Amino acid sequence: MNNTEMKRMVVRASVFTVLSIAVMLHRSATKHIMITDAAGTYVDRGSGDDSYNLLISTDTSAGGAGKLIIPLPKTVSSDNIVLEDKYVDHELCIYVDSREEGFYKDNAITTDLDILESAVCITQNDTGSVCLDFKLDSLYASESTLTDNSTIEVTFSKPSDKYDHIVVVDAASDKDIPLDIVLSLKELTDRIDDPSTKFYFTRLDGRNIDDEKRLALINDSGADLVVKIDTDVSTDKSVNGIYVYYNGVFFIRNLNNAQFADLLLQNCGKRTENSMLGMFESDETDLLLSRSTVPTARISAGYISGNEDYGKMTDPTYCKRMAEGIFEAIKAGFAELGK
Repeated sequence: MNNTEMKRMVVRASVFTVLSIAVMLHRSATKHIMITDAAGTYVDRGSGDDSYNLLISTDTSAGGAGKLIIPLPKTVSSDNIVLEDKYVDHELCIYVDSREEGFYKDNAITTDLDILESAVCITQNDTGSVCLDFKLDSLYASESTLTDNSTIEVTFSKPSDKYDHIVVVDAASDKDIPLDIVLSLKELTDRIDDPSTKFYFTRLDGRNIDDEKRLALINDSGADLVVKIDTDVSTDKSVNGIYVYYNGVFFIRNLNNAQFADLLLQNCGKRTENSMLGMFESDETDLLLSRSTVPTARISAGYISGNEDYGKMTDPTYCKRMAEGIFEAIKAGFAELGK
């Protein structure tokens, strides 16, 4: 065999190895089921006729200790499954598009975990599609795997055990512009997909979330930073610009509330090129700021009454730039915290 032939063999072997690894990685990747954030979206549990309690077996002798194992009809693939993490309400919903009506009346889920408060099957239609709604006793980070045995295996951990950085982002209630900014921020964080950082959002739709649930999300998640996004209104239409409120009582080592507020103001002002009106101490009426004990700030994206701000804030580009500014401030905040 001459040198040319040997080189060809090496190249072919290398290509085969690369392709084999690629196939293995692809197969491995397709077994993981993405759990999408649904925050506090509403779950319709239906009537007594179209929902029922799931059968639960505690026999984990087959190797399912510490997991939630959900059987699937043989015809179901990963394309027929959607998992939603409704973490504000401590719920995990698994939507299974099946053609086997009544499957979960005869097939039990298996778990030895004591974190389930309820497990309900909600019929979605008359052809077998269902929502498996699991109510948990607290907030957990979930990971799911589709096994070769036609089951979904879900594991749970504390968010602080899984993520190095945890951020809670709150869109002010009953306001569209803060929600638009939140959705832009979520799109940005999803695209970057940093496995070491988790963003929890109090809401991702028009639903109103009460203050107690917002505060519970901060505590349950073990948040490192909290950002509230808001807008303001004035009788003076000439008032325009961005400002930030912070809690002046709590002083956290390495990064206090005022410092975090300044990072938000500077980064959002730079990104949007809007006027920076300054930073102000909040009062006790803002429960999120007054009761949060981690670096927390509320940023107003502008005045909806302003003769300049209203046009800016209704422009999707402005919301995107606000989101970018918030993201940069959060990165800078973690750098200051040394995390």
